[in-house]
Amino acid sequence: MKAIVLTNFGAAENLAFREVTTPTPAADEVLIRLQASAVNKLDLLKASGAMQAVFPIALPWIPGIDFAGVIEAVGPQVQGFSIGDEVYGASLPGGANAGYIAISPQVIALKPRSLTFVEAASVPVAAQTAWQVLVNDAHLKSGQTVLIHGGAGAVGAYAVQFAHQAGAKVIVAAASADKDYVSGLGADGFIDYHTTSFESVVDPVDVVIDLVGGDVLQRSYSLIKAGGYLVSTTQPVSADLAAKFAIQATFAQLQPSQQSLARIATLIEEGKLSVNVGEVFPLAQTAEGWNALLAKPNKPGHKKNGRIVLEHPETH
Repeated sequence: MKAIVLTNFGAAENLAFREVTTPTPAADEVLIRLQASAVNKLDLLKASGAMQAVFPIALPWIPGIDFAGVIEAVGPQVQGFSIGDEVYGASLPGGANAGYIAISPQVIALKPRSLTFVEAASVPVAAQTAWQVLVNDAHLKSGQTVLIHGGAGAVGAYAVQFAHQAGAKVIVAAASADKDYVSGLGADGFIDYHTTSFESVVDPVDVVIDLVGGDVLQRSYSLIKAGGYLVSTTQPVSADLAAKFAIQATFAQLQPSQQSLARIATLIEEGKLSVNVGEVFPLAQTAEGWNALLAKPNKPGHKKNGRIVLEHPETH
């Protein structure tokens, strides 16, 4: 099969499109013929070598976390899936920028029927992360108020939609150019973080979801009601500050699951969740996709807000 391979630590210039051995699924795995995969910031961080202490990789390495495809083979211990099933999922170790992937069925689910493979590949990491931080970590309830820092990004867009559907009041802090976009997703309030200090205009909230980090995280502790929740996806939280303000603080790290993917697929099928694809490249041009991700802040509209996806023609 053909695959994208990182040959040395660094950036996009160290990616090669080459022939590699097709994986053989274990007894408890499925083999998926991949149709699309997404570009993810975590792949770029791993490739740089900066994440070796947390997510070590061995070279040569095939990147790619989000994917969509068709099951080609099913291990004898696997139940619930059949050859020919169209599925989507997430492989945290990577390996999805290829013609095939052998993977546990615990991190895949049936693809939403209404989505193309390209659209489906844009969903797993961003939507599952948003679901996890709001439902599992923040325990968001109807009638509560949530402030989402970075609500126009890939994870943020799903977080806004999930929070809105949960019946919460949703306030988003993002760039002014994203106001209409997040309002259309369900945001009730908006703060331009370039011109306004969020803590000066927001009353204490029940939940803060921080997708930005840095001083934004540090300034958020005091804004949460006692007993409330702070969830960060970018860096570890402070137990001391959480105790000082009597809140629960969590550093969320994605745990892909069949259950959350299936629930997300149902919401998509019911028309309750919108998917946003920005730019699409053929798999052989993954390096261009990586560079496009780095250039995202300077791009307008859907190209900035949508996920970058790779199509997999002639890779099998």
